[in-house]
Amino acid sequence: MSEQPKTTAPENSSEMEYVYDAVPQSARKSVGSILVILTGYTISLSNFVTGATVGYKMPFKDAVLACAVGNLMLILVATLLGIIAYKTGLSTSVLARKSLGARSSAILSLLLAVSAVNWIAVNADTFSKLIASTFTWWPIPVGITSIIVVALWAQSAIRGVKGLEIVSWLGVPCAIILTIACAIAIGKVAGYDTVFHFVPEEANTISFAAGSTSFVGAWIFGCIVSPDVCRYAKKGSHVAIGAPIAVAIGLFGLEVIGIMTAQATNKSDFVTATAALGLGVLVFICAIFCVWTTQDNNIYSAGLALQNVMKDTKLEGKVKHAVLAVIVATAAAIFAAVGATKFLLPVVQTLSVLLPPIPGLIIAEAFFVKRSKEKKNINWVAIITWIVGTVVGEVALKLNFFIPAILSMVVTFVLYIIMSKALDNVLNKDVM
Repeated sequence: MSEQPKTTAPENSSEMEYVYDAVPQSARKSVGSILVILTGYTISLSNFVTGATVGYKMPFKDAVLACAVGNLMLILVATLLGIIAYKTGLSTSVLARKSLGARSSAILSLLLAVSAVNWIAVNADTFSKLIASTFTWWPIPVGITSIIVVALWAQSAIRGVKGLEIVSWLGVPCAIILTIACAIAIGKVAGYDTVFHFVPEEANTISFAAGSTSFVGAWIFGCIVSPDVCRYAKKGSHVAIGAPIAVAIGLFGLEVIGIMTAQATNKSDFVTATAALGLGVLVFICAIFCVWTTQDNNIYSAGLALQNVMKDTKLEGKVKHAVLAVIVATAAAIFAAVGATKFLLPVVQTLSVLLPPIPGLIIAEAFFVKRSKEKKNINWVAIITWIVGTVVGEVALKLNFFIPAILSMVVTFVLYIIMSKALDNVLNKDVM
């Protein structure tokens, strides 16, 4: 890649969070800031929930291995996309225009926005149930409580990347404390032998492919939008350090604790499981900031994605970031109010085959094809390879073959390079 970030941007770019422009050097952040924002993003109550949901359906070793395989893929994706973002200074949605084309990238942007709304709602629903179970005197119904907490998370999201960093400095220590407390309680209350020898009920098991896909699907969205933060990095090494550490601490660490908690208590619901371990109040206190750091990032990225939908229309540059953040938060609050957690695994597994082809396209275009399609409305080569990658992932999931998410990304990556080299001079001869 030969592109370098621009040093200047239009005056209103900071208000729009540099959504259409490269982040200038004057706005770039230190390695400490990048690391804490990325780690703050990855620490989430949903990681415990996903770990508990999968752990309840798999033996311990299989669940941990599925978690490790899934997270290794996520580290690779987040790091490569983050480096591309550092070099270009651009967000995920704008980077996607280079492979998908200007208007067809709006499909991805809408998908990212929907994915963000799903995760915000799931976390709001889970956190609201945690409030209700921890404080039996709490008078507000779970659905209304969900709306209140989403409104709280939106407060830092509307303030842009500065707001994300402030909350992350509070959330990361809380996540570490909660993880340690859960590990100690598991040993004291249930004993680690219970966990290590856990065997799920035969009628309630899932395959290794489904388990690993669930871990990938739970955070493939987060890794795909990692450029939204990594574009603020001053050096490529900041991304290479920050992304792996963030995934290792925030994803793998919390998901494994979720697995162990479910297996120690034989309960698939993380909130109920931690209550059985006597950690209800501590989980609530730590979860306040753990969940906040992730959901304000999701609101932030969804707002950037919607800006890409409006690009090249009459609305381009006219709707401020704060307004879109409020719209995203409102949609998530409505979904949370109807009980979003019951849709968790179906949504996660669907996203796990729809979204992995996207980093394959962006990485292939940036490092191998190097023939940006951002001036075209539709790049049919990218659309076709996206469809093929998605179909391959879906078939692999149904057949329990390999790791569907990894397979779909690799197939898309390879196919896009081959088809671009073979067809760009015919289908895309009008771009350089």
